Amino acid sequence: MKTRESFVPVYFQLAEDLKEKILAGELKPGDALPSETQLGEQYGISKMTVRNGLRLLAQEGLIESFRGKGSFVAHPNLSELILNLAGHGSENPQDYDSKLLAINVIAAEDGVALRLQIKPGTKLIQFRRLLLIDGEPVAVENRYLTYQRGKPLVEQEIKYADFPEAVARHTGIITEGNQVTISAVSLHQPEAELLETSSGIPALKVEQLVYGRQNTPLGLSIMICHGEKYHLIASTRSFFG
Repeated sequence: MKTRESFVPVYFQLAEDLKEKILAGELKPGDALPSETQLGEQYGISKMTVRNGLRLLAQEGLIESFRGKGSFVAHPNLSELILNLAGHGSENPQDYDSKLLAINVIAAEDGVALRLQIKPGTKLIQFRRLLLIDGEPVAVENRYLTYQRGKPLVEQEIKYADFPEAVARHTGIITEGNQVTISAVSLHQPEAELLETSSGIPALKVEQLVYGRQNTPLGLSIMICHGEKYHLIASTRSFFG
């Protein structure tokens, strides 16, 4: 496990470590996880940090926690569809590349402000990037995060981190939920030029709104995807399939 000095929040590191063990079959459905005290001692972190990491696993449906009994590896629910946005239209998430186009401090426009539940004109950081598969542009993404003066920005994290993870790293706040809205739109000229195609053709608009506690919006991603090159695939699977 990485150290406290790592850029990744400690609770994320704990969650990822346990998730790897679950997906690898080291921890099987029904198995009890070590207690919060044991995990805290094992990783040298507080009980609160352990709980935050376990909360992330519970949100993914990987574990179930019971008061007075502890946490257990959950049995997969094959009636639920999993929509994986990490692969960005590629069957293998490692096949896509990302090109950072711009980073700007902007005043929130009405539509973005409404989605983030902030006042229009509030300062935001806008990250604009181009997603490519096999060297071909497939999507243009705008990410909107709260502006924090003096907050360091790491280009590799902005380019490659999944959006909920990027939000958590930037804000230092535990993400509690992720709402995805998918709609059909016509491609406008600026995005058409970046995607090397004609304006007016059908495109997919994928919005991700990441929430913290009490459904507080923390970040917004708006991705415009090439209608013929970008694919969203939802599936059901067991942890070990």
